[in-house]
Amino acid sequence: MPGGETIARNKITYVNFNQLRSFYAVARELSFTKAADLLCIGQPTVTTQVKALEETYNLQLFVRGPNDLTLTDAGEALLAVARQIFSLEERAHSLLNTVGNQFAGRLHIGTVGPFFVMKQLSKYIDRYPLMHVTLESANSDSIYQKLLNYEVDVGIIGSDYKDPRLDLVCLGKHEVVIAVPATHPWAHRTQLNIEELDGQRIIMREKGSMTRRALEEVLASNNIRPNIVMELPRDSVLEATAAGLGLGIVSDFEFSRDDRLRTLSIAQHRPFTRSFAACLKERRSLPSIDAFMKMSREMVVETAEALCSS
Repeated sequence: MPGGETIARNKITYVNFNQLRSFYAVARELSFTKAADLLCIGQPTVTTQVKALEETYNLQLFVRGPNDLTLTDAGEALLAVARQIFSLEERAHSLLNTVGNQFAGRLHIGTVGPFFVMKQLSKYIDRYPLMHVTLESANSDSIYQKLLNYEVDVGIIGSDYKDPRLDLVCLGKHEVVIAVPATHPWAHRTQLNIEELDGQRIIMREKGSMTRRALEEVLASNNIRPNIVMELPRDSVLEATAAGLGLGIVSDFEFSRDDRLRTLSIAQHRPFTRSFAACLKERRSLPSIDAFMKMSREMVVETAEALCSS
């Protein structure tokens, strides 16, 4: 019948949203257990929903190994779409939770170090007291990947990554310095020459750190080869340096007074890093993210004005 053909042609197709949500959580975490915790439901429910989604479309979305879980090509393609869907859901959730000019919801921030974000965070919470903010620290590469994977809303990172998908606010420029124990023969100095690092025992930051990358570029351009004895996260670098295990590297901005340590600049070849507030451009329209980025820009302008007037 002609009428029946019209109805069939206009029929709305849909994906079971609960099944898709379970898939998205598992794909993000690559774990059924972690996905269940994220969704606050039982693991058997998550497993059943993902299995039902696969059976409905006769597709394998995951390769299930004895100790790991990976996405198939179909799973990777669906994850890209699911990210967009749940980003829109997040936008709707944020809109519905807006009370006047106030925001009610959550903002998850990833940062290369707490030093770079505390002023913004304090101001943000004062201005938007209904927001619940969580903070996690990692190196720049890790935070960058978490931004791309929608695992953090805003990142404080040490590079712009030349990525057109990012919206960025440059927060500042920071010198990379060498930390030595207070008992070290160099402790009375304020500077050292780059050549003096040749063969020295160095405690390096972990791979993915912009502080490490900045120092490595200076060392390579001057053909200096220190003896890298350890690779550690930021806080561990300082502890290992204080214990006399080698010379540490740190940004001057994030180094707080420590009677066990002294810091020295590298004369003539001072390496620098920059810090940026970053979010995905496609998520900038979320009020909670947009407010943080605008506030970051405001604070940069205020600091510049203060420096000019001092």
